[in-house]
Amino acid sequence: MGNLLIIKPERLAVQFRNPIVQYFYAASGFGCKPENGDKKVFGCYLADGMRDQLYRSDFLGIADSEQLPKWARNRLENLQTPKMKIRIFQLKDNNDNLFMSHDNTISHGGIRSEDYRQVYGGQVSADGLEDVFALCNSDKMPPGYCGRSLSVSDVIEICEGRNKGFYFCDSFGFQKLDDFDIEKTDHKDMLKILVLENDKPPYAAEIRHDIHAMQNVVGGSIEAVYFESESDALCWCNDEFLLNGSAPNRKIGDVLVHGTCYICGDGINADGEYDSCSLTEEQIEKYTRMFPQSVIMLEKQNEDMTDCEDIDIKL
Repeated sequence: MGNLLIIKPERLAVQFRNPIVQYFYAASGFGCKPENGDKKVFGCYLADGMRDQLYRSDFLGIADSEQLPKWARNRLENLQTPKMKIRIFQLKDNNDNLFMSHDNTISHGGIRSEDYRQVYGGQVSADGLEDVFALCNSDKMPPGYCGRSLSVSDVIEICEGRNKGFYFCDSFGFQKLDDFDIEKTDHKDMLKILVLENDKPPYAAEIRHDIHAMQNVVGGSIEAVYFESESDALCWCNDEFLLNGSAPNRKIGDVLVHGTCYICGDGINADGEYDSCSLTEEQIEKYTRMFPQSVIMLEKQNEDMTDCEDIDIKL
């Protein structure tokens, strides 16, 4: 389970017989176990994340993890890292219960959903609430997170899975909340976007419709890249991406954008001005398909990239 395999070149169309395309991440299937014979292997191509199902006999062997190029190591690590879909809510400034424990909050008016505002929503690399807490107290906070470092009195929503629900950050551990109501929180001004990071598949996120949150996603001042013929969406990137050492990310329209960027809707606000707006579910699906992965930067170009003998494998 979870092996990075090498596809036989003859299994691929002639135009795709390239070592880059031959990496296949096996996620599941009876073919992942040798004793099952020539059964199906389900997974995705490491180069673009496209899902597929192949047979065990379609592979040369297992890729040598010690010989992987940097781009492959990064994408493999991302695939193997647990992920959670979450939202984070924090008490509004000057609230009397700010940073108070669960018991103290209960004794001072209780946990009131209307006292909270949403500061972030999206996919994070974590395997539990403790990981989320550590992440949001580090220098690797999720792109677009624009709130205080996670602390006592904050509320985390786990949006999917068996532990789905709202959890109060207590002095020690977390307390599940049965009556926290997101509809009563200050969450109307959230912007639903699609984040594009290097060597990661796109993922939807919710950030505050605020210039600071928008700049936080790209790591600096923002600049628009227009690519959508219907003019209902645009990409925002760091306006100094050619100067700050960021790696090439996605080809957006005619621009090869470097570093983390994001796509949002483009519409007219109540004042009749063009303004960013949330993506629809249809747009998120569309742009996820359009920009599935970042470009691949080769560390060393082989003289003949179609020569499968240059691939390091374990048989």
